[in-house]
Amino acid sequence: MLTQGPFKFGLVDSEEVRKAIHRLRYKIYVEEFCFEKPGDHPGGVEMDEYDPVSIHFAAMDSDDEVIGTIRMILDSKKGFPIEHAARLNFNGLKPPPPERTSEISRLAVSKTYRRRQEDGIFGVESYLKKSEGGILANDGRPDKEQKQRERPMIVLGLYQAMYHEAKRRGITHLYMITEQKLFYALRHFGIYFKQIGDPVEYHGLRVPYIGIVAEMEKKLKEFHPKTLSMLLTGLEPQYHPN
Repeated sequence: MLTQGPFKFGLVDSEEVRKAIHRLRYKIYVEEFCFEKPGDHPGGVEMDEYDPVSIHFAAMDSDDEVIGTIRMILDSKKGFPIEHAARLNFNGLKPPPPERTSEISRLAVSKTYRRRQEDGIFGVESYLKKSEGGILANDGRPDKEQKQRERPMIVLGLYQAMYHEAKRRGITHLYMITEQKLFYALRHFGIYFKQIGDPVEYHGLRVPYIGIVAEMEKKLKEFHPKTLSMLLTGLEPQYHPN
């Protein structure tokens, strides 16, 4: 397990925790944001056809309660959700090899641990400018409170756990179809994705992205060394970038 502050992050390796992440997803995706219909998810658990071909991660608090989750969908006969939801345009880039690609999805943070009332499903709005989908002023200097704000620890901790597993599995490309505000939040902390298609209606307006792991590491090393140091903490040295 990785730790950041009072939180722990890691692979879901027990049936008890697996059930807990599906219950959390139900609370958020079905009850709170109504992205899914209750009738499609009996028993108070949110699941879909990609869960069996995914690696699941959990964030847990000091009481070992699941407070956040994310999954990494692996290559399978089903393809990737992004391929069915959007028309992808790689803008001259070579399409990634499926066996070295995964798709990030089902990121969710418990309402209890979102920092502000205005924070949405990812808990990042209060870190972003209004032009980026957040609540901060677009111009002017940040006030004292904003300067002292900590990074979105739960989201970054989940990405750290996922990054470790991607490196161990030889994953070189990461798909993501999400709200633009998550793209801006990740970029703010040095995790860069590239847009590869027009926005589409997919549980609300979503944008398709791709992250090339080697390029992400290069930018982190050059512009955000603190974030890279955090991501590498706990990862075996043989998987560190050159």
